[in-house]
Amino acid sequence: MDSEVKEKIIERMEERNLSIAELERRAGLSIHSVRNILKGRIKKPSAQSLQAIAEALDCSIIDLMNNSPTAIGQHSLDLERKFKKSPILECPDLMVECTSTVLKLIKKSETKVTVDEYLDIVKKVYFYSSKEEPRKLDIRFAEWLIESQLGIQKSSA
Repeated sequence: MDSEVKEKIIERMEERNLSIAELERRAGLSIHSVRNILKGRIKKPSAQSLQAIAEALDCSIIDLMNNSPTAIGQHSLDLERKFKKSPILECPDLMVECTSTVLKLIKKSETKVTVDEYLDIVKKVYFYSSKEEPRKLDIRFAEWLIESQLGIQKSSA
């Protein structure tokens, strides 16, 4: 994982006077998971782990990666490599849910997108969500992906 992201996690932990164990507890993660991320033993933490860490630190994943455009770019490249091969549509109901949810989130953001951007986001949300058991839409990932791909600033309302 990008060292700037690690530094942001440590910085936010220090600001909140949190130990690694307390961060793991607040994030609902297993013992040593944050420690292993920070020490580089876990090279690619899951989006769920990063989301849980961000929430425990009262921020978003984007906040943790804010000064690290290369980390965001690398994440997008990793996702794209995974999706270059077009596998069989194994979960048609999940695809329908991803399609409609992404469309609703984009409409709600009042952002204009191209057809390619929309389809790219749907595809990434579908593949990401279909990896987990049970296979269901990961709404947090969808929201995060739309915000990061389209450069939408989250309102603090």
